[in-house]
Amino acid sequence: MKILYILLSIAGLLVTGYLITNDFSFDNITFSNYLISTVLILFLSCLAVAGVVYVIAQRRKSATRGMMTIRQYYQYKSAR
Repeated sequence: MKILYILLSIAGLLVTGYLITNDFSFDNITFSNYLISTVLILFLSCLAVAGVVYVIAQRRKSATRGMMTIRQYYQYKSAR
């Protein structure tokens, strides 16, 4: 249900943004162009953010995570 509210609010914001930028006059052709360009920009920006998050997540993963050094191993074995 929460996703439905989010989608409805996004649709309302798109229509409101169009009406405000065009002095509350509605034209089908300009509205279609507005929607296409807005959705394209929104899609590309979400794709860019997802790409940056993916790159950061990959860099945070270390190849040596979970491996012990020789000193850590012998300290671990002597503690048992």
